[in-house]
Amino acid sequence: MLQEKLIQKLELFNQIQKLTEKITEQIDADKIEALDVSLGKRQELIEKINGLHQELDPLMQSYISNTDSKDKEIESLIEQIREITLSCSKQNDENLNAIKEKSQEQTEKIDKQSAKRKGISGYAQAVGFSSEVIDKKS
Repeated sequence: MLQEKLIQKLELFNQIQKLTEKITEQIDADKIEALDVSLGKRQELIEKINGLHQELDPLMQSYISNTDSKDKEIESLIEQIREITLSCSKQNDENLNAIKEKSQEQTEKIDKQSAKRKGISGYAQAVGFSSEVIDKKS
């Protein structure tokens, strides 16, 4: 039973790892809508893992307290899950930093455009465009 649940958990973590890689690609390509969908899918996987974790907790406590010698297959599954968790955590931190950087870049672009727009507005007011001016030039 414990081993089956750990295998399920490992499969979910493998899906999260693939999705995290996909999210990294979407961030790099500025695919915001696709990123939003992927983040939603990842949240669903996290909720499944949390539910599975609650089922696993008593089994793990029993395994730890009742076993003098550790089962190699169970220990291997636990280690694989740990490695994927650490890898995904690191990648998530990198993704968060990339998003913050891109957000900052976009904010700077908007600020520059706002400054240019203000400059153009001032010029337009100085020149004055009325319908009479346009009619005279036509």
